[in-house]
Amino acid sequence: MKVLGVTGGIGSGKTTVCGIFKTLGVPVFSSDEVSKDILFTPHIQKKVEELFGDQVLQNGVLSKQKLAKYIFSSEDALESLNQLLHPKVSEAFETWKKHQKHNVVIKEAAILFESGGDKSCDYVLNVYCNEQERIRRVLLRDDRSELAIKAIIARQWSDNERKKHSDFTINNESEKLIPQVLSLYATLMDKV
Repeated sequence: MKVLGVTGGIGSGKTTVCGIFKTLGVPVFSSDEVSKDILFTPHIQKKVEELFGDQVLQNGVLSKQKLAKYIFSSEDALESLNQLLHPKVSEAFETWKKHQKHNVVIKEAAILFESGGDKSCDYVLNVYCNEQERIRRVLLRDDRSELAIKAIIARQWSDNERKKHSDFTINNESEKLIPQVLSLYATLMDKV
């Protein structure tokens, strides 16, 4: 079984690319979704509250918005949260992978390189789209300000860094996605 890591900046189209792979029957593990699920388990919520205090709570409950605002304004806070969550996400991925039957599985993560998640991948795909277009997409998709989106972008690797460390890059800006994904799928199937 080969693991394809899929990464890209916020708003680049990782989820859309992974949706095409899912249509082809490739199982997809969404690190970001699993991370959110883990974050809201009682044990982890308690640890987050111990780390950051009341400023991340709303009415005594962990607030995703307050936590995001806090961690993206402090590199130390973001690092602390990542140290808490990344090992749990890695464990979840390894458990999930054992139950998959396909020759190729996908590990999707916005911060695949930053978290060290690329070390568990045989190949890495970078989904590329220019920053202005990514900001436009996220403004339409999420309830975030442009300033908040730029703060997230500033904490992620640059497009050039991701491209340099990836085995493949898909352009989700000016080229059609489906032919690119089909071509990559054929390449991967030749390698397994």
